Amino acid sequence: MKLPNSPLKETILLSIFIFTLSLGQLQRIPVAWGAQYAHELVLLVFLFITRQRYARVLIATWKKTSLNAKILVALIVFGVLLQNFTTGEQRGLLLTFRAFLYASTAWTVYVTVSNKQKQLLRLFLLASGLVMAAMGILQYLFLPDVRFLVALGWDDHYYRAIGSMLDPNYLGILLVLTLANLWSWTKKIPHNWLLSLTILLSITIGMTLSRATFLAAVVFLATQFLAKKQLTSLAAIAIILTVVLLPKPTGEGVNLLRTSSINSRVSHDQSIIMESLNNPIKMLFGTGLFSSTHQSTAPDKSFDHGLIANNVFVLLYQGIGLVGIALLLPMVWQGYRILYKKENLIAFGILALFVHAQFNNTFFEPIIFSYWVWTLATLQKARAET
Repeated sequence: MKLPNSPLKETILLSIFIFTLSLGQLQRIPVAWGAQYAHELVLLVFLFITRQRYARVLIATWKKTSLNAKILVALIVFGVLLQNFTTGEQRGLLLTFRAFLYASTAWTVYVTVSNKQKQLLRLFLLASGLVMAAMGILQYLFLPDVRFLVALGWDDHYYRAIGSMLDPNYLGILLVLTLANLWSWTKKIPHNWLLSLTILLSITIGMTLSRATFLAAVVFLATQFLAKKQLTSLAAIAIILTVVLLPKPTGEGVNLLRTSSINSRVSHDQSIIMESLNNPIKMLFGTGLFSSTHQSTAPDKSFDHGLIANNVFVLLYQGIGLVGIALLLPMVWQGYRILYKKENLIAFGILALFVHAQFNNTFFEPIIFSYWVWTLATLQKARAET
């Protein structure tokens, strides 16, 4: 399938889209059903301009899609529609559409954009992540007490870097992904710059005091140790020293041995699993992707973190059931093998993301989702694929 390359104006739009990501939750626009983001508006403009190419790519892709994948898509669509019609709750339907929008647009970019333009987009993604790291450091230095954000629906963090993401866990994993992006430029940027930016990202990761992020970083650094001993050692030392030297005022958030947050997440996910044990239909087919365990009473539903599971497997079990997971896992494994062959550094970054997703709803957080799926969109295509 050979399609024309993206013209300059489309590349400019994508660049604006990527740089808008660096604003994180600051570009959040409250709406009746939850929240929209400024980068989504840019994405819609891009889709309008490329609508014919976008449609051709989706049609051609659907024709080549395996039967199992088509069954999975049908299961997802039927599940979210049934959830919408039976409960009147539109959240699951809208979040599923958002996920489709992000993934399908990124796929279109992967298929149609030239390798040279992809390199430019990858560089913009790197710059966006570095801006978020700098914002995290500045926020920590000049505004370490952000407990006032509770009034706006956010958690009450104290002496932790949250940056524009307004959450240390999400900022942390995004910076791990940025670190993977940075190291993919090892042969293309000056070594001193590489070392300096590695230190910048690692210090900010340490400032998040996010244990899920630390575990994800350990996994990523361990996979790179033999290939990049200097960089991995530098990153590990910077993270450890940052954690040791950071001030530790009284507070639950800076206590790395705390168990309250873990117990809360485990208890919440266990309740989701237990709810379906006596219902074979829910066990097999789920209740619709991003479905809610209860009706939200919050004015802004996007702040009600108890609506869906934290663990990615529980999230999928709740949404598409055992049948859906059985259909999905082989496709994910096949896709990961292809990714590993194309660029194993990015593959290990996605592995770190997967580790982080055992504790937080990481994969589908809008900013992080955009970052990782668009990183995949910038993978180079072999001539056989064009």
